[in-house]
Amino acid sequence: MSDAREVTADRDEGAPAGRPANPASSDAELMRQELDAVIASPDFARAPIMKRLLSFLVGETAAGRGDQLKAYSVAVDGLGRAPDYDARADSYPRVQVGRLRRMLDNHYRSNQPVNGLRLTVPSGRYRVALQPAEEPAGPDEAAASPALPQRPFQFGWHIAILLVLVGLAVALTLHLLPMRTTPPNAGRERPVLEIGGTAMAQDGPLGKLVRVTLINGLGRSDMFDVRPLRRSSAPGTPATAAAPAPPAMPQARYRLGGDLIGGEHPRLFLRLMRLAPDRLIWSGDISLGDASRLNGEMLEQRLAPMIATIGRVNGLIATHELQENGGIEAAGYSCLLLYHRYRKERTAEELRHVQACVEKSLKRDPDNAQLQAAAAQLAIEKMVSSDTDPRDRPALLLTAQRHAHIAGSIDPLDAWGNAARARVAVARNACAQATGFAIRASELQPYDPALLADAGVYLLDCDDPRAEAMIRRAIALDDDPEGRFYGPLLLLAIARDDAAIAREALAHMAPPVMGRHGVFFLTSAVGYAMVGDVARARAAWTQLEEGSGQVARDPRGFLERMGYAAKVRERALTHLRNARLITG
Repeated sequence: MSDAREVTADRDEGAPAGRPANPASSDAELMRQELDAVIASPDFARAPIMKRLLSFLVGETAAGRGDQLKAYSVAVDGLGRAPDYDARADSYPRVQVGRLRRMLDNHYRSNQPVNGLRLTVPSGRYRVALQPAEEPAGPDEAAASPALPQRPFQFGWHIAILLVLVGLAVALTLHLLPMRTTPPNAGRERPVLEIGGTAMAQDGPLGKLVRVTLINGLGRSDMFDVRPLRRSSAPGTPATAAAPAPPAMPQARYRLGGDLIGGEHPRLFLRLMRLAPDRLIWSGDISLGDASRLNGEMLEQRLAPMIATIGRVNGLIATHELQENGGIEAAGYSCLLLYHRYRKERTAEELRHVQACVEKSLKRDPDNAQLQAAAAQLAIEKMVSSDTDPRDRPALLLTAQRHAHIAGSIDPLDAWGNAARARVAVARNACAQATGFAIRASELQPYDPALLADAGVYLLDCDDPRAEAMIRRAIALDDDPEGRFYGPLLLLAIARDDAAIAREALAHMAPPVMGRHGVFFLTSAVGYAMVGDVARARAAWTQLEEGSGQVARDPRGFLERMGYAAKVRERALTHLRNARLITG
């Protein structure tokens, strides 16, 4: 997993660009210095819990254990909860870390960091990172503003009347028209990511291999288009300067660059920038291992988590795009962003919005394979919903099959289109087709854990032995502390009646912040019953009854509607009966 360390500002003389000499020790020392300044501030002095939490997170990160932080250790060691704290039933650590992020942002609005690098807790993680503080406007920016007129301006009565009329017209326009906070085409087209920078331009074999691996991996993403950084050919222009894109070529919105440090154990330092205005949004530090043994396959394994972090459907760029346009357009690309967020969070409110925007987008662009795949998945989800009349389910399956077939006809190489066809095939009990489409989807997009987890479940439904490897790759590429993809691993444990795998999955799962509660608490109850922990099985069942009563009243029907394999359904019900959670 890449060690994200958002440090690019200060560096020692002679060190590689963007990195200080001896980065690990210097980063740790900078964190400790900044921690002392932050916890001494009035806001943190009045918040002992936040003070303790930040000190704990900085200490663990500085000691090199930041990526191993879990909700349990944060709650018990960082927040003082009792040792019997249950991370699966209580979101206390995530809530408090969210509060800590807000307190840090408020602190740095009025306080400059000691060394120009502020503390931050990246979203979805518990470790601390350093990133450059935002600087106030300097003299260069002031100099760039328009110069004052050389002759005094005469403000007459006729100008005053004109300004009043213009103001009224503007106010009326704003009142009658919906406010837009994005350009007209924002959210409708995928952004462009340029790959380049100092390390990417090296002529050495390793630099070229890194560049090719990044372009190949990130080029598979559905969240952006990739192109190499164009170089200026003008005499005297530095080799790393980017040439302006031709008028017909869209301007890049993001750029990935960095430095490759050679030697026996080479390291790659990457920086992801949001362009115009330029702003660092992520940096990563990746060890490439033993140079004497490094080959293309090993390099791909090293870079895969970073590729997933940037390019997945809920990754850095997708999340940043959602933050910038917020789904205001709700059409085309932005609709797909909302669709994938819904598939992660599963909220009923967003489902209605997503269904409407997918339908509207397909009317505008019926040849979009990804939108057709989304429509197929939404039709399946409506089919399995407990609110759907059973008489309507055959028609919904036909609708899903039609959209999935259209997606495959438009673009047979679209990974999500193949995944949709796999799910439709599972619903039709056509396992030979389902396994073929699931494997093809994973080969087309091997860097998105959401797609890989879906494909693993489809293989599990068809009792294919490749399901576990697929699900475990999804887990390995995931960087969300919620443990979202351990849910499919628990289903696999139930299907195999494997208590060891069930314990592993239960130890890493955490209740979702929103959505998916029914599936989570039902499978958790089954898992705990399976490993003999009846008390926790009953606790999970109680939460299921309180939050998803209809699922608790008819677990068999719910499992059937979800499309789980018959073996999974029967074993799950057996464990629930053995724990006396159900009687039928």
